[in-house]
Amino acid sequence: MNDRRIYPLKGLPQQRQIWSWISYDVANQSFTLIVNTMLFSVFFGAVIVQDDTKDDRLWSLAFGGSMLLAALLSPLAGAAADERAWKKSGLIVTGVVCALFTCGLAFLKPGQIWLTMLLYIPANFAFAIGENFLASFLPTLARKEEVGRLSGFSWGLAYFAALVLIFITAGSMMLFKLNDPEKWRPFFMMAGLWFLFFTIPTILWLKEPAVEHTVHSGKSWLTAGFVRLGETFKHLRGYRDLAMLMAASFFFGTGMSVVVSFASKLAGEYGFTNEKMVIFMAVITVSGIIGTVVPMLFQDRIGHRLTSALLLGVWVLAAAGFAGYAYLYEAHMVNGVGHYPTWPLWLIGNLLGFGLGSLGSANRAFVGYLAPPEKSAEFFGIWGLMIKLAAVMTFPFAWVKDTTGNPQALLLLAGFIAVGLVLTLLIDEKRGHAVAQRGVEGAE
Repeated sequence: MNDRRIYPLKGLPQQRQIWSWISYDVANQSFTLIVNTMLFSVFFGAVIVQDDTKDDRLWSLAFGGSMLLAALLSPLAGAAADERAWKKSGLIVTGVVCALFTCGLAFLKPGQIWLTMLLYIPANFAFAIGENFLASFLPTLARKEEVGRLSGFSWGLAYFAALVLIFITAGSMMLFKLNDPEKWRPFFMMAGLWFLFFTIPTILWLKEPAVEHTVHSGKSWLTAGFVRLGETFKHLRGYRDLAMLMAASFFFGTGMSVVVSFASKLAGEYGFTNEKMVIFMAVITVSGIIGTVVPMLFQDRIGHRLTSALLLGVWVLAAAGFAGYAYLYEAHMVNGVGHYPTWPLWLIGNLLGFGLGSLGSANRAFVGYLAPPEKSAEFFGIWGLMIKLAAVMTFPFAWVKDTTGNPQALLLLAGFIAVGLVLTLLIDEKRGHAVAQRGVEGAE
């Protein structure tokens, strides 16, 4: 039996380094799942604001503002990390800040809106910047033929951690009768402590990547960061394949943002009760775990472009299928009550969850394959800018959804993903990787 089927990272060097890196992928799941996806937006409106006329706007201000700030500062933070070899420091600082501020959410009282903002905005900002620092280690932890395997394996474990957190949360709600949002404070403390605990191996064993890099002597880190970004944009034509991937990431990142932000809401609109919603989220998470197997097993073998294109094709079909289902469901409504079966939504939801896991992992690996090691934090910062700005594209989706209906909004979503597919097909990954290996001079 092939040992790699049992342990996919068999034969990779730097095993302790790899596992200390993976541990952070597991750590930050507590924040993205419990705080951003599942509980805190509801807690914020029902417990902190207690005013239906302004809770959505205040939540949008907190979430959108922190993501916009992270998007704008991601490239500069990455450039400074490359300049001063601060990748590990940046990762640890952002992780600890996010974890501690998340614990602080457990002590919030009704009406403390501004205190909530002062805790949540830095926490979400630190989480978003930390994702970029984490990804920037990938080009130095695995060889070019291994980045897909490592990214997929780590992404899969992160999804498994999310599944464990879902079961802990749902089990606690049922066992201790914590259905009332007022009683959710222990979950925020758990999320922060989980983050801190799984960051410990990263603190102890992950090392700053040993790569040659240009140092701008006599300049502050801030000035040097801007200088590095200027140099990168000067040579951007040489990095045209990586730039094309960044543009593609923006468009299909919209799909990821919509799935994360609207999956539970859409499911609720098509007849899913709260109990079914938790099960639906768990099933999507399992599909995400399965999805990460694809890039882990095939991406390095068949190529990053082909893998991404195939996965994007599946997602275009899933989004278009969802639009068709929405049309049929609404066509069979009688007096505002749906009479169309919900089983197709389980199939579509699984496809979307599969795509969320596989595309997230494959995209991170693809960027790692095309990014020069000496500028990895900078380029992953630009990648972070694209992914986080993609969250802005949920506004056109929401506007079409509210004004014309779900089928039209889902067709718009399929269109965004299709644009990402077309841009992906224009990438020459061999040329892009050759430029990355030659460094800045090769991008002249």
